[in-house]
Amino acid sequence: MNLWTQRALLTLLICLLAAAGGAAWGYRSLWSRYDNTQNQLQSRSERLDGVISVGPQIEATLQSLRDNLQPWLRAGGEAAQNDTQQRLRELILASGSTLISSQVALEPAAEGKLAAVRLTATVAGDWTALARFMQTLHATMPPLWVRSASFQRDGANTGAQGQKARITLQLEAPLTPEKAQP
Repeated sequence: MNLWTQRALLTLLICLLAAAGGAAWGYRSLWSRYDNTQNQLQSRSERLDGVISVGPQIEATLQSLRDNLQPWLRAGGEAAQNDTQQRLRELILASGSTLISSQVALEPAAEGKLAAVRLTATVAGDWTALARFMQTLHATMPPLWVRSASFQRDGANTGAQGQKARITLQLEAPLTPEKAQP
């Protein structure tokens, strides 16, 4: 072999080794990327398998929470305002008091807060009827939460008849979230 052929073969060999080294480096780079991605997917898959395996337990816990909260919340929907106002009227009439005025407003749900019906009512009657109404209001389920109450005496104090009074109340009735209703 002559000198030119040896140099050509040596150059070819060096080029082949450089190409093989570049291919090996590229393969290693792609393999490490693939391996990292596979490890990430495997850990995510294991977490999802864990969530799926406890799915029935989560559903049972959510149902238990719904069952525990249901007595404390009023049904939401379009008729929530009217139903809540009507329930307040029934409580007032059952106590022997008189509803003078009432206003109702729907407060939409906000971040971390349930939707609620807000009521303002003025109730008149004698002290015993108003006390009975307040006791009934306290024991009613789902509750009407008293936000504020203002008491005023009506008329003069006459010993023979019961003292008349007037209560102005601001009440709140939390509503069941629409998406949580079964």
